[in-house]
Parts: sequence; C-alpha cells; structure tokens
Amino acid sequence: MISYQKAKVEEAPDIKKLLYKTWTSAYSDIYSQEAIDAVTSEWHSISLLTKQILNPNVSFIVAKSDEKIIGMCNAEFKPKNKLLYIQRLHVDPKFQNRGIGSTLIKKVMGKFPSLIKLKLEVEKQNLKAFYFYQKHGFKKVGTKNFLVKGVRMPSLIMEKLI
Repeated sequence: MISYQKAKVEEAPDIKKLLYKTWTSAYSDIYSQEAIDAVTSEWHSISLLTKQILNPNVSFIVAKSDEKIIGMCNAEFKPKNKLLYIQRLHVDPKFQNRGIGSTLIKKVMGKFPSLIKLKLEVEKQNLKAFYFYQKHGFKKVGTKNFLVKGVRMPSLIMEKLI
C-alpha cells in the first residue's frame, strides 16, 4: 500500500537518494554521468531540500511503500499570481505507471485551494515526462535553458489552468 505525507527534514537524505536514482534512470541516455552528478549535487543538496521542506509556501509530499520513500513532489505557491510552480516530481522507476505521480500532483495542489494555474519545466528530451504532463492537461507555453555547473539543459515550460 502506498501512503502519502508531508516530507520531514530528517527524510532529506532519503529524498536525495531517490532523486539521484530517478535522475540517473531518466537522463543517462541524454547526459553523461558527470553531468548528472553535477546537476544533482546542486539541485538536490540536503540544505536546499531542507529549506524547501521548511518553507510554508512549498508543499513537499513524499510517497512511501513499506516506509521507504518511492516518490516525491514539491511545489511552491506564488500567492500574488495564484500560481503553483512544480519544482520536482519523481517516482522510483520500479513504481511508475501506478498513478503515484498523478496522486502526488493532487496532494501538492491540495495545500493551496486558491491556486488557478500550475507551471513547471521539463527537460526537452525527457519525452516520458513531457507526455505524462501533457496527459494531465499541461500545455507547452515556452522554452528555457538552464546552465548548472557547466551543464546546459534545454527545457520546455508547461502550464495548466485549474
């Protein structure tokens, strides 16, 4: 049985491990292992994850199976625009295609009932993620390039009105 709960600070190391595992699975055909290591070391640092878990404008939910973290989603609410920006959505490859990602999105949305729009960026070559978001009603509205520790990542900006 899968359970969902707000992430705890002490879970940050396990969340980091999940993120590394999912990034390696999703991007090993796109980026070198050195590039994956560089990006994940910055974007998934324990200090950054802890800061996001503690931020009251961030909904940070984990999915667990047998008390092990197998999925996570965090999103920051921008009250001025009533916009929820999905920062990360990751599910262990062994647990994908079971509705966990869909449930995680619904759970992070639940904390902010006044939201009117969802927004996210997805790596341009990550077609599996792109099609997942498209299936959930997100539309491509632009592009963006990230440069993280020398790694250039072309991304698509996607939005969904609620």
